[in-house]
Amino acid sequence: MIDNNDYTLAWQAYWAFGVVATLLWGLLIRVYRLSAVKLWAFLAVAFLLLLPCRHPEAVELWMPATIGAALSVMTSGIESAMAAVIIVGAGQLFAIVAAIVWALVAPRSASSAPAAEKAGERVEPKVSA
Repeated sequence: MIDNNDYTLAWQAYWAFGVVATLLWGLLIRVYRLSAVKLWAFLAVAFLLLLPCRHPEAVELWMPATIGAALSVMTSGIESAMAAVIIVGAGQLFAIVAAIVWALVAPRSASSAPAAEKAGERVEPKVSA
């Protein structure tokens, strides 16, 4: 059986690789123009990779929710995986709500500071002939 040190080491390795993978995903999606789409894509992947849930048979153990849901569906059916599926669904729902709120709030904050944009504009000198 797995002891506490192995369990802790496995979680540390999973989180380290998950954070690195999420940051690499963020670098890949930075080409999108729409900031709300970028935010949604980044948060959706981050929640898929990093959200934990409790193991259905050993309550003292935690596992990644996506992996736990997939393994529970394959071995015990959808009923045992519902806790992990609800956690994954809640994470995805939060990601889309955060992106929608960002899309509604960000244009207002950008339009409230037009003076800063005008200060950076280049003014061409007038040439008289």
